[in-house]
Amino acid sequence: MAKARSPARPLLMFLAGAAAWMLSSSPGFAGAGARSMREHTRMRDGPTSPPSDKFKFVYFDAYGRIETSRMLMVLAGQDYEDFRYPISFGTPGDKSTMKRDEFDSDQKAGKFDYGMNMIPVVEAGEFRLPQSKAIERYMAKKLDLMGSTLEEEAWVDALNEHIGDIGAAFGNKESDQKWFQEDLPAYLKKLEITLPGSEGFAVGTKSSLADVAIYRLLRDVQPPYDPSFDKDVVTAYSGCPKIKAIVERLDGHEGLQKWITERPKTTVG
Repeated sequence: MAKARSPARPLLMFLAGAAAWMLSSSPGFAGAGARSMREHTRMRDGPTSPPSDKFKFVYFDAYGRIETSRMLMVLAGQDYEDFRYPISFGTPGDKSTMKRDEFDSDQKAGKFDYGMNMIPVVEAGEFRLPQSKAIERYMAKKLDLMGSTLEEEAWVDALNEHIGDIGAAFGNKESDQKWFQEDLPAYLKKLEITLPGSEGFAVGTKSSLADVAIYRLLRDVQPPYDPSFDKDVVTAYSGCPKIKAIVERLDGHEGLQKWITERPKTTVG
């Protein structure tokens, strides 16, 4: 006995055929499909596309606003391209006489339009990202140095902002002596209380962007402060066991210390 044919099947076949005819014969439908594909390709290949090559940090031949991200790469053991635009001074130390011809040429050509023509930036294939703090957070997340949970990530971010506040206060200090002997110890005591981590980690139980920020504040300030205050800095954090443990742990990190010793030397902070 033959099976009864489903009455729904001819209807489905008719609708599928009609849809195919409309897409092939209608300029409007075809154009919309093509535009959608072009838009998808543009978004995929734009600055928000996934990195398709090793990271390239672009900055001047200086420590400056990219050094923390360089250190994150070192902690993670990741290779990257460290591109540095050359700079020179007509009068040593006088920033008003700074020359940076290669960067000025690229800037004029609009090479960094995606970053409002400023650096540092990080690039990898079609991927592009400007702004030093955004780069730090992005690289920390990419390298698993931003905490283990959303809450830890938020705390890493908050501590990084605390360090930024302390750095801003340093820039507005009344005098070096007052800063190192009075202000810095007071700030570090406040910072110590906020740290949710332990055993040499600012947050959680593994290295993070917050550890690097703390370390740079106390051991890698650029441009360097008067070395006659080194003992005052050590005294300032010696009474803060969590901060001291972080500094000592990174002091003992072979890769990081190798980078600090061998990195390109520059007179620009």
